Amino acid sequence: MALKFDNAWAQKIIAATLRAEKAGGWSIGVNLVNDRQIRAINKRYLNHDYATDVIAFGYGDKLGDIVVSKDTARRMAGELKIAYKEELARYIVHGTLHLLGYDDRKESDRKRMHERQERFLGRLRRPRNDRMPFEMTQ
Repeated sequence: MALKFDNAWAQKIIAATLRAEKAGGWSIGVNLVNDRQIRAINKRYLNHDYATDVIAFGYGDKLGDIVVSKDTARRMAGELKIAYKEELARYIVHGTLHLLGYDDRKESDRKRMHERQERFLGRLRRPRNDRMPFEMTQ
């Protein structure tokens, strides 16, 4: 179904988001898929017949998976003129927040979640000791 994307970079982003939210003990996997695959997943599990950027599945007791559309990330990165990995990081943070209970269906909730997500991404971009721990260049 999906190519498992389980590398140190993605796990550092998840860990940083969990630390910022004071939410320890989680085990979260990340899967990169194309638009066709995420559309099928979206239709099968959420009854939405369209591609989306990220879907999060929580399995209870601090266990979850994040499914990310690499096609959407690449397309949006081009439109926004940002690095592809930065957009991937955005989706990973967003999915992690969903697993922690954040919702983005109502405008007020979406705004709160977006502000939190962008604040985390800003922290990830900030250099520490003259190095970028979460390098987001292509």
